[in-house]
Amino acid sequence: MIMHLALRQYWHICGDRTMHKITEYEIIDHGIMHPDYFQGCGIACTDYDQVATGIGDNPQEALDDCLEVIAQSGDYDLSALETEIEDAPTEPSVEYNEDDDEDAEESPYYYVSIRWRN
Repeated sequence: MIMHLALRQYWHICGDRTMHKITEYEIIDHGIMHPDYFQGCGIACTDYDQVATGIGDNPQEALDDCLEVIAQSGDYDLSALETEIEDAPTEPSVEYNEDDDEDAEESPYYYVSIRWRN
């Protein structure tokens, strides 16, 4: 009986594995900043339903990270967004100074967010 209930719950949660197509999206380029100063990104006062933010050393890496966040958050068809990675620039890039003090603040990152609607 317990096994039957567990299977019913599993199929209720995982049974419908259809891919959700992202029909409209907006890419927000936040640029380079320290994590302490990044205020986040939301969907308030927009027509979008979802948002994800990625970080990296340059816009291309940040966009790739953002798509990974979206892929891990649900069953989304990312085919429309994958071409954006290929076209994303690799400059400007975060510069690291190895002479910086080890106790200094965390290194800066390049931030990119994607807002989308299904």
